[in-house]
Amino acid sequence: MDTQGHFLISRRRILTAGGAMLVGTALVGPAFDVFGHDLPGVMTKDGGLKQVFLPEQGAQDAVAHSLAENLFWTDILAEHAKFFAMLMPGPELAAQRSRVEKFQAQFGAQFEKVRDGNVSADNYRAFNESTVEMVKPFVDFKHEMQKAQESGKLKSLVWPLFFDHTAREAERFGKRLEQLSRDNVEIERGEAVKFWTRIMGEHADFIAHLLDPQEATLIKKAMETSDAFDELHDSPPSSMEPAEKAVQEIIDFKTAAVKGIETGEIKSIIHPLLADHVRREAVKCADELKRAA
Repeated sequence: MDTQGHFLISRRRILTAGGAMLVGTALVGPAFDVFGHDLPGVMTKDGGLKQVFLPEQGAQDAVAHSLAENLFWTDILAEHAKFFAMLMPGPELAAQRSRVEKFQAQFGAQFEKVRDGNVSADNYRAFNESTVEMVKPFVDFKHEMQKAQESGKLKSLVWPLFFDHTAREAERFGKRLEQLSRDNVEIERGEAVKFWTRIMGEHADFIAHLLDPQEATLIKKAMETSDAFDELHDSPPSSMEPAEKAVQEIIDFKTAAVKGIETGEIKSIIHPLLADHVRREAVKCADELKRAA
């Protein structure tokens, strides 16, 4: 067997084994390396198609946390809009698609403002507020679309749960910015565990339902992962170790999935950007659980 074939089989083994080892190297560096100028207190992690923006380890500065949160979540929300547009095909959904494309542009522009160094200690509270005001109508849109899809009035390819899932993420982001504007950077342990175990479990469900039916082994693994996170959500452990271990395993699973989907070695209807999107959220989850602990 040639080198490429061996490489792909090894990746599949990592996926089905539940991420026993990390695929690739997660490099950490300052945001300066990405944008060509310093964003104080912000670091990046590699490991997939796009970098993950996080506060530096030990950072207690509300400005640094605000920069990192805005960079991470405005990009994520812009991608939510992109995915909705992709899943709203045809002329009959042109009006809804136009609305989400506007949200995509708004959050993309907000991301660029932070990237370009326009947010500082002098204006971060005002910037956080402007982001919050941008988030609110997008949350409303997601709930509106969820109800329309559930009632049959909207006939898109977006699950009602995906609208709800992404609305919960946006709502929490808005609350986090409001907290940071009060100079409070703490992450409450119980809340973080409850939020992220549900999000990670739903990610596993999404993956299972977007894999080709031929990928029976991977589908089974994804559903087992979902069950594990459901258990952690319903019965939070007394220590952080079980949740942290489960999250590291799903990061490894998702990292391998991104590469397998890109090469076509994994059969699915998962866009590589969506695969990387959920990987980045898992990295964010791991970072928050570590800070909460």
